[in-house]
Amino acid sequence: MPTARRHHTVPNFYLKGFATTGAEPTIGTVGLKDGRRFRSATSNATVWRNFYSIVGHPAGEDVFEQALSEIEGKAAGVIRQVAEGVWPLPTEEREILATFIAFQFLRGPDTRASLSQMESGLARVMFTAMGKEGLTREFERMGKEVDEETLDKLLVQAADPDGLKMQTTPLGHIVQILELVPSILPFIIGRPWLLYRFERKTLLTCDTPVSLIRNPNFAEIEMGVGVFTAWGITVPLTRNIGLLLSDPTPTFEGITDEAEKRAVAESNATGVSDAEIPPTTAMAKLFNSHTIANTRQWLFHHPDDVGLVPDELPEPREQEVNFSGQPW
Repeated sequence: MPTARRHHTVPNFYLKGFATTGAEPTIGTVGLKDGRRFRSATSNATVWRNFYSIVGHPAGEDVFEQALSEIEGKAAGVIRQVAEGVWPLPTEEREILATFIAFQFLRGPDTRASLSQMESGLARVMFTAMGKEGLTREFERMGKEVDEETLDKLLVQAADPDGLKMQTTPLGHIVQILELVPSILPFIIGRPWLLYRFERKTLLTCDTPVSLIRNPNFAEIEMGVGVFTAWGITVPLTRNIGLLLSDPTPTFEGITDEAEKRAVAESNATGVSDAEIPPTTAMAKLFNSHTIANTRQWLFHHPDDVGLVPDELPEPREQEVNFSGQPW
């Protein structure tokens, strides 16, 4: 079997849920960088060459891409069941969809950029703290000789926020995904899942379709939002179906005993708190506004839904990590 070189960071099957039907489904595409609006085949959208390639892997360079394909195949079947009216999901299918959401949250170029920016920031901090003498000793420890001119250049780059750029490799990204999925999965599967089937309203999606909703209690605090602290997580499953992984706090209301809290959490993970909620215009706006705000480069819509795309769009997000010297 030939090695797969074209890797989707958002699966083709998922994008088809927002595209035209037929032999070659197309999806409306909007570029944040230049404002271009055009149709794209779903088979070509979000494709990066060798994005997940592991050079020299004995099972083939595309071993992780093949593993993702297996996860996607199972998730496609579950989303198809939901579209056909199944809800709430049986426990096994719920776990499959939760795993797909966890991988989707971590697999994109935004996570790759975040890792690269963290590596760059940490390298700048370390180089500056070590100084020329410390760098010299470190290179000597590694058995490398570096002249003073190179050391001076490294320190100048370290002093410049844009001067020292590190690039996370596909392997480094994949290792992070595999380490983080077990950590974030409980905060996905342990939330009450609320499903909305829209009839008159429709949904957008983007190159990073798993969006976090900031907890309103922290609105005045300058801090990031993560899977652990988010009030909710929106996942547009198709053009007409939205999944909100909601705040689990109300399910613990009035419970102080830790053993009881654990029992509630385990119960939530089975889907006992899941529900199908009548759709509203406000909820469609919530999904679409968070999708737009979460877009990095490409916003997607069904070609008939071009009216959902506002004239004013956010700038493409390239900076994922802030190393300003302030707490982050």
